Amino acid sequence: MTDHEDGATPAGRGLALALANSREETSRGLARLSGGAIEPHESHAGISAPPLEAWAAAISHAPLPAPEVPPCWADLVLDCPRMVHIAFAPGDFPQRLDVDGVFSEPGRPCETPKGRHGPLRDWADRQASANALLLAAGILRMAGDAEGSLEVLNRARNGGAGIHDHANLMGALAFESGDMPAARRYWESLPDGPARWHNLGLVALVSGSPSRALFEQAANALEDADPWHHLAALYAEISSS
Repeated sequence: MTDHEDGATPAGRGLALALANSREETSRGLARLSGGAIEPHESHAGISAPPLEAWAAAISHAPLPAPEVPPCWADLVLDCPRMVHIAFAPGDFPQRLDVDGVFSEPGRPCETPKGRHGPLRDWADRQASANALLLAAGILRMAGDAEGSLEVLNRARNGGAGIHDHANLMGALAFESGDMPAARRYWESLPDGPARWHNLGLVALVSGSPSRALFEQAANALEDADPWHHLAALYAEISSS
């Protein structure tokens, strides 16, 4: 995959449909809290996706150019922990949503994912450009390696990474560590756009504040075919006004 836009178009078509169906069920009071069409993955229910589809979603809003797919990506997609709160940040993908959790406990405290990341660290260490380092940091964060993600983010910053891209990922790290004030500060520094609105919506959701308008803004700013659009819209459906 060499073209950024080509990667964004097919990203998560199946996911977009699944999330759209979940939105419809939720709005009509028909959402399942467990079982049904969602296949369990380890201890969480998630929406499965081919690794390349997950990769397309993970890079669809990342600064260009993106690096080559990590050699351990397929294993990472299959083994990654399912999450209730998914930050709109490079390296993450909506396919790992914990569907049962987002319906039953949407405002529960965010959790720090745990994962296996030895080969991923080796791949991240080989990245050279600032943009490749940003994406590598995002993937390490998604895989549960917060320490490695911060180290790579520092390299990206020293290498000239965009201030907003760096702040977005710093906010994601702060959010997953439970530091809501720091996450809010980082994400409030972002310009208006889906990343700012979606992520501030997550802070509001976890904090018990009104969040629907923020998620609606994020969803409305994204193409219908984009799985991030449907994730934001799903969050909007379960959010307080």
